[in-house]
Amino acid sequence: MWFLSSVLMASDGAAPTDVPQIPLCMIGDSITWAGDGDYWRQYLLEQLPALAFVGTHTAKLGYSHAGEGGNRTQVVLLRLGDIPDCPHYSLLIGTNDNNIKDESAIGQHAAATAERIVAIVEELLKKPSARKVFLCSILPCQTDNPLRDRTNAATNAVLRQKMAALPKGKVVWVELEKPIRAIENWGPMIKLHPTQEGYKVLAKLLAGAISAELGVKERAAVPKPRPGSGVRVENLWEGGNNGRTRGPVIAGWYSASFDVVRVASPKTAVTIRGELPPPKDPKTKQRLFNQSFPIAPKDAGNRVTFNFFTEYEGYKYTRSPLAMTTTGCEIANILIEKQRPSGKASAYGQGCYIDTTTPPQPGELVERP
Repeated sequence: MWFLSSVLMASDGAAPTDVPQIPLCMIGDSITWAGDGDYWRQYLLEQLPALAFVGTHTAKLGYSHAGEGGNRTQVVLLRLGDIPDCPHYSLLIGTNDNNIKDESAIGQHAAATAERIVAIVEELLKKPSARKVFLCSILPCQTDNPLRDRTNAATNAVLRQKMAALPKGKVVWVELEKPIRAIENWGPMIKLHPTQEGYKVLAKLLAGAISAELGVKERAAVPKPRPGSGVRVENLWEGGNNGRTRGPVIAGWYSASFDVVRVASPKTAVTIRGELPPPKDPKTKQRLFNQSFPIAPKDAGNRVTFNFFTEYEGYKYTRSPLAMTTTGCEIANILIEKQRPSGKASAYGQGCYIDTTTPPQPGELVERP
């Protein structure tokens, strides 16, 4: 419930920023995450700088979110327990459910997809701090299967009808489909995953809905962190130079930083690799992360940071704990964390802590210890 506590501080005179932030957890599939998906958040910040992104995942620009590539509604329902408590959620999901091949099944299939989306919304509203869910209509899409686009449209039609039965004031319909279809030659801009120009359209629509619903008077106001405040960091490393992460690491962009105590060889490196027991079925493919980072003699006595991307889960990455080995050097004080928007590592700490040393960047949720 730490998101709730940071929001309530704004009413008792101890707000962590001079302009109150708007925490937002964006939930979805690869449209929310993969490729240029992080530009959606960047463009949202340009429209509404008070936004602070919350989530388990991070994308290539360093903004937090809770999108996961390839997700259908069923998978989101299964991982709701891992999605952080947050006052505001945006939800864009469903297109992966709707890639059907039978035209006669559109109506029945769309109704089932809509039912599961409603179930996700209802479960999100049970989170302790949840105030509003901004439910986005499924995007139109230009793919080699026109039935997918038609089923997305049919699902939206059902959802528009179901809005009347959802809690008033807590669920906000964000109409993305109709404005996009009104754009001449929208297909190449949206495709299945929008281009950066497509994400600009999404950002304008979602930022407008958020600011209107929350009564944001000064949309251009930029929150400034107050002294003593900082950003919550979770060090995924379990401890010890020969240890590993506390658990499996979800696909995403990360920073690894550590002190280089000693360099004993001209050929030195630190290797981060995935660790899983051999699969019981020998046909099962494990795509474990394995990347080495060179250490130079001049790094001795300094703190070094490397950023890395695990690749996408189910494609080139299998979720697993990460271990670290050294060749020709000694390191200490290891920190593995989600990559931050600055691309720089946080101040070292163990477990979950507030980093009050590193200046917060736009889009990061600022808290007081």
